[in-house]
Amino acid sequence: MAEMKQDMYGAVGRIGNKTYYQRLGKTIGRTITKPKNPKTENQSLQRVLMKTVIDTYTHLKVICNHTFEDYDNAFECMNKFKRVNMKYLREHADALLNSGQGLDRFYQFAPIEGGKWTPFAAIISEGHLPQIAVGIDAEGGHKAYVSTPGPTYADFATAWNLQRGDLLTFVTVQKREGKYEVRFARLVLDPRYADGSGAPMTTEIVNAQGEFPCPNKKNELNFSTFEFADDHFNFVLGRGGDVVAAGIIVSRENESGNWLRSNCQLVLNEAGFGPDLCSLAKAVEYSYKTPKIDIESELYLDNADANE
Repeated sequence: MAEMKQDMYGAVGRIGNKTYYQRLGKTIGRTITKPKNPKTENQSLQRVLMKTVIDTYTHLKVICNHTFEDYDNAFECMNKFKRVNMKYLREHADALLNSGQGLDRFYQFAPIEGGKWTPFAAIISEGHLPQIAVGIDAEGGHKAYVSTPGPTYADFATAWNLQRGDLLTFVTVQKREGKYEVRFARLVLDPRYADGSGAPMTTEIVNAQGEFPCPNKKNELNFSTFEFADDHFNFVLGRGGDVVAAGIIVSRENESGNWLRSNCQLVLNEAGFGPDLCSLAKAVEYSYKTPKIDIESELYLDNADANE
């Protein structure tokens, strides 16, 4: 990769054996290289991993283009998403192989030419705020859940070491009528009365009738299900469906006006994929005969730099 001199300023696209694009006001050129043997199993594996990361970022872009702490713009966040997730996928695959296990239990992937997107256990945010653990009940209606000792804002904050005013972004991928839909909802841990004054943190987040008694005006309550049962909240977003992936991102604005984030990696509900469940081993096997991917794309060529 090299920054172009004056005669190539503004160039975009392929010229000869180079491809040009614009980054942060600069013209960047890359020499186009093609694998000597693109039909090897290793090439297929690398391409399956890259396709998995790119496709998932595309579907989660609206949220993941600003969820990495200290990364100031969408382009930097996109590259951060790609780097950390490629690193995760490679390291997990290597760990499985080095332990004598196969890749037939590593989900969720799709063949290179697969037309249907499905999510994997993507890292969707990174930061220094407390992390919230999310689960999915595979046998109880495929709902996501988060544990708390009680139904109030104070209970939630205490359970996860949060504070008043923290913003929770609920993220799910739900299978509905055979399609996978990304959904988001936002809940601010700052209950407010109708006149805008602060309600006590001992207020229930949601009551038995499914109503939010003291909602913050910044909430985006895109829930089809949000209910407290025993020691946890169950949640499903949007128009419903089986939750196959879920996570919660914590955000907090500091005194300087910068946003802090929590770490969040999607948890998968493998049972929810049904016949779409596909291991890395199977995705590579299906891709081996006819691997095709745009190796001239910036995302693929950046693959050479797997380190942070």
